[in-house]
Amino acid sequence: MSDPQLKSNTPYGVWATALIAGLLLFRVVLLWLNPSGLHGDEAQYWAWAQEPDFGYYSKPPLIAWIIWATTALFGDAEWAVRLASPILHTFTAILCFLTARRLYNAKAGLVAAALYALMPGVALSSSLISTDAALLVFVALFLYSWVRVREEPSWRWALLIGAALGFGLLAKYAMTYVLPAFGLAVLFEAKTRKAMLSLRGVVAGLLSGLIILPNILWNARNDFATMVHTTDNANLKDGPQFNVDELAEFLFGQLGVFGPVTFILLLIAIWGMRRNRRSFDLWLILLVLTPLLIICAQAVVSRANANWAAVAYASAPILLAGWTIQLRRAMRWVAAGLIANLLLGVGPGLVMTSPTLVDRLGFANAVKRQRSWPETVEAIRAEYDQGDFDAIAVDNRLLFYDLLYYEMEETAPLFMWRYEPRLNNHAELTKALPQDDRSVLLVSYYAPYTEYFAQDFETLIPLGEINIDLGGGKVRALKTYAASGYKGPAYRD
Repeated sequence: MSDPQLKSNTPYGVWATALIAGLLLFRVVLLWLNPSGLHGDEAQYWAWAQEPDFGYYSKPPLIAWIIWATTALFGDAEWAVRLASPILHTFTAILCFLTARRLYNAKAGLVAAALYALMPGVALSSSLISTDAALLVFVALFLYSWVRVREEPSWRWALLIGAALGFGLLAKYAMTYVLPAFGLAVLFEAKTRKAMLSLRGVVAGLLSGLIILPNILWNARNDFATMVHTTDNANLKDGPQFNVDELAEFLFGQLGVFGPVTFILLLIAIWGMRRNRRSFDLWLILLVLTPLLIICAQAVVSRANANWAAVAYASAPILLAGWTIQLRRAMRWVAAGLIANLLLGVGPGLVMTSPTLVDRLGFANAVKRQRSWPETVEAIRAEYDQGDFDAIAVDNRLLFYDLLYYEMEETAPLFMWRYEPRLNNHAELTKALPQDDRSVLLVSYYAPYTEYFAQDFETLIPLGEINIDLGGGKVRALKTYAASGYKGPAYRD
């Protein structure tokens, strides 16, 4: 069935296409020009891509599959590792346009596409590779398919809902945040109930389950490592902590994710549209509020990162666009917010292409974890060559993966020392230091671990410190030890 709106309101579609395509080109060029090395998390995802699997310790597998595809085509350069990110965000912006156009009109589609594409969080995410880029495209596809299946109860849209849910879960388990709103709609909203409370809905659910099943089986074979890690991230081992400051920090972070003006407008839009008769407005509000409120609660009782509510921002641009076109004066505020977001997204991106400018503007701290990894590898290699060692071991996951990406293993086998008997990361799962008598150059990122090393090794001799200049007054300080007779991790108090 053809989309009747595709042939109308052409200028808005053209403008949205120009904006989205222009930003994609700009961001791909920035990737190519950016001299920053990989962050440890990015290097970790790249390492996973070298051995594609159905699961990994801290994340489902889709991020590794995506990096495998881009690096198979373009090689292992940093820009190639990151290439999928701006492309995935482009698809999400397109889906925001299509969904807002179906729900409201083509003008709302343009506003929604601009709100998403110019989000400061999207600008930052487009400069690196992370799970959020893949997650959001499937949230947006889920939402668009839901809107379409309400209009046209058919197998095509129902199966797309199931596929989007399944692949979204393969990107990140936070995809489950869409389920409360969708489940309530299936029960209480006539159009969704007619479309999905049927054999179509059952098959769609089975399809999503079939897609995520290999990951569940991988977890079952590995002590449910990913699910345990996801639970550990809640950091509730010591009970609720009632951190009001963490809540404030998380909410303040949303100004940086969605935009300082546009996030405030989003809250106003939620309040203003709460009683609208337009039935889908309620579901958009729930899709936005569910992850925000869950992570707010998480922040209060423990901690929360600003991007943990990312699922909200596939729906938020559509909700804000729908509110904007109903209020003439709102468009001026949204336009001001978009200009602010454009400046926040474009300016830092251009600055990051010049290390000298980064240092002069005082931004060195923001990129210190991405700098001077080849120099770090060379310094460790020189230390290794001075002794009689059989392997290198490190005590930090991010350090491990950056050394791996920058070819430390061309010098010697690289292993991960374990802080405690239980697993804490994928490096410990796959490259844990063997318990034997081999002589190891132990490289420590954490200063206070000497007493723990002494518990775990038969012999431990401090060698000194490696200091790597990162620019802007920042230094990477690594302590080194000659160690042998590894006995395995002791239980820590």
